[in-house]
Amino acid sequence: MSTHVTFPARNAPFTEEPGFYADAGLWLFGNVRLLDGRLSHLSDALGPSAHVPSRFDELEQRAERLVLEGSVIVTGIHNEAHRRVAVVPLRWGAPRILVCSGGFRHHLGPDLREEPFRAARLWRFQFDASTDLVISRRAPDKLPTFALHNPTVDRLIKRIVRREVPGLLFQGG
Repeated sequence: MSTHVTFPARNAPFTEEPGFYADAGLWLFGNVRLLDGRLSHLSDALGPSAHVPSRFDELEQRAERLVLEGSVIVTGIHNEAHRRVAVVPLRWGAPRILVCSGGFRHHLGPDLREEPFRAARLWRFQFDASTDLVISRRAPDKLPTFALHNPTVDRLIKRIVRREVPGLLFQGG
């Protein structure tokens, strides 16, 4: 019995269909060139989300400052703090990188066009893979972990921003 797993060959760019990036062990969908940019995250959005409304406002203000300084925000989608941070770039027409705990079809819908947050639809009608990037450890059809605190996703966000994910280097292309 073979334990070797093979992944489908890439038939289209990451902006057109999700693909497994074997060098990093991650599934990607969207604008991979964002990984060449100035990446930032808000450490206060990581961990258990026990924020009061004033803390959410502060997170949004800090995210807005980073976006206006030219940073690409890297955030999760599994709690209210992440969701509030993830919507900020949309207000300014800026890109973002979303890290998911599950497959893309669960978070973006079967056609991969749904914004993962209702509030995001105020600024963008549907998810735009030519602008944003979504990253997951799970294949596109896999279910997520249903938790408001996901330490695995939080660690991955930090590793992406610090460029510590082996093989996830797109510098120059």
